[in-house]
Amino acid sequence: MREFPFVAVVGQEQLKMSLLLNAIDPRIGGVLIRGDKGSGKSTLARALSDLLPAGAPFIEVPAGATEDRVKGSVDLAQMVADGIVASTGGLLAESNGGVLYVDEVNLLADHIVDLLLDSAASGVNRIERDGVSAVFPAKFVLIGSMNPEEGELRPQLLDRFGLSVQSDGILDPEDRSLALYRRLEFDSDPDSFCAMFDDEKEELKSRLSQARAVSQAHYLGLSAHLSKELFRAITQLCISYGAQGLRADLTMARAAAARAALEGRSEVEVEDIGAVAPLVLSHRARKDPLQDVGYESRTVTELIHKMKRASYEEGDDVPQSKSEGSRSDEGDLPPEATRGPKGPNEPSGSSLTFGHGSAQIMGSVTQSGVKGIYSERIGGGPKGSTPAGYRRGVDGVVDQRGVALDVVGTLTSAVVRRSSGIESTASSFVATQDIVMSEKVAKQGRTILVGLDLSGSIGMNSRTELASAVIESLLLDAYQTRDRVGVIVIAEGTARVLQKPTRSVEMIRAKLSNLRTGGITPLAKGIDLLRMQARECREKGEHPFCILITDGRATGGEFAYQEAAEAARRFNSEDLPSCIVDIEDSQVPIGLAGKIAKNMGSEIITSAELLELIGRSQLRDALFI
Repeated sequence: MREFPFVAVVGQEQLKMSLLLNAIDPRIGGVLIRGDKGSGKSTLARALSDLLPAGAPFIEVPAGATEDRVKGSVDLAQMVADGIVASTGGLLAESNGGVLYVDEVNLLADHIVDLLLDSAASGVNRIERDGVSAVFPAKFVLIGSMNPEEGELRPQLLDRFGLSVQSDGILDPEDRSLALYRRLEFDSDPDSFCAMFDDEKEELKSRLSQARAVSQAHYLGLSAHLSKELFRAITQLCISYGAQGLRADLTMARAAAARAALEGRSEVEVEDIGAVAPLVLSHRARKDPLQDVGYESRTVTELIHKMKRASYEEGDDVPQSKSEGSRSDEGDLPPEATRGPKGPNEPSGSSLTFGHGSAQIMGSVTQSGVKGIYSERIGGGPKGSTPAGYRRGVDGVVDQRGVALDVVGTLTSAVVRRSSGIESTASSFVATQDIVMSEKVAKQGRTILVGLDLSGSIGMNSRTELASAVIESLLLDAYQTRDRVGVIVIAEGTARVLQKPTRSVEMIRAKLSNLRTGGITPLAKGIDLLRMQARECREKGEHPFCILITDGRATGGEFAYQEAAEAARRFNSEDLPSCIVDIEDSQVPIGLAGKIAKNMGSEIITSAELLELIGRSQLRDALFI
């Protein structure tokens, strides 16, 4: 199947450059693409593999990928068939020499993202588990994409992506019509369409091949020579933007050298640094350097020129750029920096033989007297967990939730026992003493739905501020709890979804600040909408929790309150966990929110109690425990 050609994609110049730079030097650390769906992210990612050497794989990491599938583990097929403990390298090894693409990388578990970034930086995949030690080559171009509306990556993970680029849709009508026409041409006749771009594609492949060859030969592993003055400019630039550690400096040096090589130059120029600096610093900058140093320019290139001129004024002796073969700069570098990249030739995999024999695993387990072994399915799925699976007790082995048969550990134990000559009365491959159980409970957050009553005309600002405080408190530790928050508003005579569940505080805060308030209070519609959204989450395997911020007043007709009470009873019939925050501020309270809470089967707290919990950082514990 033909892929849409890389060179035929209209626009997205920064994204194209970011991908090509990583193709030249994968040690740049990959590309994080932020943007909406349909902006060509996956098209360019797939097309990039076609520009790499022949046979370069394109591997896509599924959203529900497990650690074993990504990193690799014991080769069960070979273990069962031959009684040999051997390893498989997983997706990381399969992507060696090609492209590893992760769509919605911000929805992956953090430890999986860690694995991807570690291998992308080191170029190897090391497996140390289940009695197996193995090393697989894993040199690939890492591409991750994400929609910020679904939540951000943790700062520790964000910093480890080499480059970050914003990918937006095409807004220019002429470019957009050209992109549309090309897509239709490709869909109609892929072979003919691709043939029109073959010459341009081959020319770009040749440039990439030459640039990669230079990178492998350079004594610093760079794709072009970088003078001492530009080394200093890079470090000054990263310091001025508050980039922590050396990762930004290293990435900028590699990326600038790769850009020079892509342009066919052996020397890095200041324009190369200016071109890659936004890609390196956009997700790492901690401050605006222009506020500190008083520069009038707001372009990175002019900032570099100003720093260079400042160094001249201070009397620094800035040497001229040296040719690639010159080593006159080496005297100022540490000895290890002048040596070429060296290291042991690590094996592409290893295996340990502990004997031979065939096995019938499940039959052997049954013959060993272990009944009702189960596997509890928790986690997985693109945006939530799958429902818990069948759960039965395991006689004589375990009888508690969240514990399941460790198949790999059990097989390894059996192979080791049989190869060591330990006597066993069992005739099957797996004996009772080989059984290994392990906890299989995955970290799983909640989906929190906040219903906000903004009808009426009194206290609107305080209500939005209260909602913002609730949301920020709940999302403060969302990276650890994996929680997401969605918002429903009741205002202007209707109820609507303001924001689908997300981990982005900024996204919700921005939408709350632009709310229009007032009008009648269709509380019944709000409660029904909250119930339907919660039911939708539950059907996806998520665990919803509803918070309704209201004073309980319902207007819009003679029977508005009775309708709200009926909606509350419908909510109660769904058995949904919930809480009502009573924001009644009357001097003589009438307690309508309390009556609604009783009908909903909800807990109720006052706004004062809520603020106290937020102040003590105990809101989540109070709601869910």
